[in-house]
Amino acid sequence: MTAPVFAWMRRNGLNVKREFSLPWGICDLVGVSFNERRVGIRIAHGQFHAIATPQRISLLHQIPDEKTRRSITIKDLYSRFDGLFSTDTLERELDHLIRGKFIRSLRSGRFQSKNGWAPLHKRIVAVELKLNRIQEAFEQACCNRAFASESYVALPSRTARCLMRTSRSAFFRKNRIGILAVGARSCFQVLPSSCTQQDPLLQAHCVERFWRARDNCS
Repeated sequence: MTAPVFAWMRRNGLNVKREFSLPWGICDLVGVSFNERRVGIRIAHGQFHAIATPQRISLLHQIPDEKTRRSITIKDLYSRFDGLFSTDTLERELDHLIRGKFIRSLRSGRFQSKNGWAPLHKRIVAVELKLNRIQEAFEQACCNRAFASESYVALPSRTARCLMRTSRSAFFRKNRIGILAVGARSCFQVLPSSCTQQDPLLQAHCVERFWRARDNCS
């Protein structure tokens, strides 16, 4: 079923990756569409490289943007992470962000970020493919709501249409999990999805994994 769903995602303007690893397992397909205006802002800052690690993304989110005219010391950063970083590790991570032009070090020894582009994405779509085992797919799709703006279960067309005629479809609607009906060469949305309350740091890490290949994901 992968090929028709992949094609459906590409038609919807998404960069797509297969077997996308997440803290709770593997998602079959994840797609991201970028906000091109914000991409332009990031490139104008000279920030061509991906931020890379979740820890580095978390660190960047704690550093005030230069437009706010606020800043933060390394001591305050160390305190905020409550010992999760050693002093050496924190300094090394800050150095990575400075070299990537994501932050700047002021003469006072304080730090500011150069942002203005976050979040980079317009949509994040997660799809779980299943021939059967609908409950398992539903539970996985519910987990995917933590980062995806749309979370779907893709099923064989006949299975999807039968499901829509049963009371089980109410659980999908209640949890805003979409359903895709997949044929040999087709993929149709039979139930839309619109997730809420995503984790912005998890979303940012997901999008960063698409950054380098944003025009050529396969």
